[in-house]
Amino acid sequence: MTRTVGVFAAVLGLTMVLGGCKADRQQAVSGPVSADVTPSSAPAATASPTPFVVVSPTQAVAPSPTPVATATPSPVAAIADAVKRDPAIARDAAVEKVIISSIDPTWAYAGTSAPSAGGAQVVLHQTGGAWKVVSLGSSEVGCGDGVPAAVMAEFGLECPS
Repeated sequence: MTRTVGVFAAVLGLTMVLGGCKADRQQAVSGPVSADVTPSSAPAATASPTPFVVVSPTQAVAPSPTPVATATPSPVAAIADAVKRDPAIARDAAVEKVIISSIDPTWAYAGTSAPSAGGAQVVLHQTGGAWKVVSLGSSEVGCGDGVPAAVMAEFGLECPS
């Protein structure tokens, strides 16, 4: 009975060390867990008959073999990056708004603001997996640049007739 309690205490202690006591986070330990139970010669602080437990360091816990997913930027982040990389955009410009067309998701709109240059509107097109600036400015953005009329209307952009 004493050895069983000691092994339970060792497993409980190891569980707390490896994964904490948080109910929202669980970790699995693969392989057997062993514990050496050695009674303590020092008097216990309480009158508990629980022996002193030493956890054996011979068992290593290996990380999960599940591959870690590589982070890919979201489409919004990729669009913002393309806007910031464009040499015609002010260096201090901040991308404040991004809209991806629901009509054709290879088209996007970005609104920027820069202390040095004011606001600008940007239309981008995704080709070959990369977003590229097609048109930018403060007026007549997208006009005559091959942006489909339905996409222009969706972005709230108009061209003079």
